[in-house]
Amino acid sequence: MKQRVTDYRELALFDQLEEKNLRTILHCLHSYEKTYRKGEILIMDQDHVRHIGIVLEGTVQMLKQDLWGNQTLFAYINPGQLLGEQFAVQKEPNSYVSFAAATDVRVLIMTASNIIHSCPNRCPFHHQLTENMFDLLGKKSVSLMEKIEVSSKPSLREKLLAYLSIQAQKQNARYITVPLNRTQLAAYLGVNRSAMTRELAAMQREGLVEFDKNTFVLKR
Repeated sequence: MKQRVTDYRELALFDQLEEKNLRTILHCLHSYEKTYRKGEILIMDQDHVRHIGIVLEGTVQMLKQDLWGNQTLFAYINPGQLLGEQFAVQKEPNSYVSFAAATDVRVLIMTASNIIHSCPNRCPFHHQLTENMFDLLGKKSVSLMEKIEVSSKPSLREKLLAYLSIQAQKQNARYITVPLNRTQLAAYLGVNRSAMTRELAAMQREGLVEFDKNTFVLKR
């Protein structure tokens, strides 16, 4: 996982765009960088114009709060990943979640409508940007499906095994490194951190897994 993005050409949204065309695209998208301190809620829309962001540095949490103030963590958004695109592209500007800075973060902010529609300059390479955007939307949908799969498991052990199984399938290995630390993993699973730590220890004693920090070996 990238710690920070220092070159916009590294971003999947701008894949296959030449540097000179990237500069033009950034101008067309009215892009700018903005920083947020840890704990701040990210507010990107201005003057009723909807925007999307790309995390350049730090980590952002996607959160849902119910009527009683209880929060559910949907996802962690890390450097290189899109932020708020699911809601910015809707016809009606409804967002049922909030985005909070889990660390100090730096975000590239862009006008959403100029990504999904041709900009006024009708850049001939704009179709590549739109194609990249839909590819990223598809990947985000898969990520949320994984979250649903893990959350739907009835027991803590089954949630852990489902999460580890998904990571193993992605890495095509039983020796894997997970992208979340213990606190983040507990929040992602929606469980108590201490209970999760005890369950992992029990799974290791029973020979299901071996682990050291973020590295796991799935035994069977």
